[in-house]
Amino acid sequence: MELIKQIKDAESRAKDIIEKAKQDAALLSEETRKERAERLKAAQNRRIEAIDEAVSKAEQDGTTQVEQIAQAGAEAVSSMKASCSEKTNACVEKVLSQLQES
Repeated sequence: MELIKQIKDAESRAKDIIEKAKQDAALLSEETRKERAERLKAAQNRRIEAIDEAVSKAEQDGTTQVEQIAQAGAEAVSSMKASCSEKTNACVEKVLSQLQES
């Protein structure tokens, strides 16, 4: 009889240990899931910040490049006008000279 009682007690303790282990595993699983979700959210936030910084830098670089290109274009136009002005004046003088000879 005593042996049967000890076996039943051992079975009961084993069931309790198994239930406790299941509960601990469930808690650990939930904590791990929460930690993973937090890490994922933090990584997403860092990614968004990196994208925002890259876009901002690209906008600044683009603005600088546009200003440089506009300045180079203005200088090229001025240079062409100066070059054409000399040629235009020479042509006008030639035409006037020929008109005076006629």
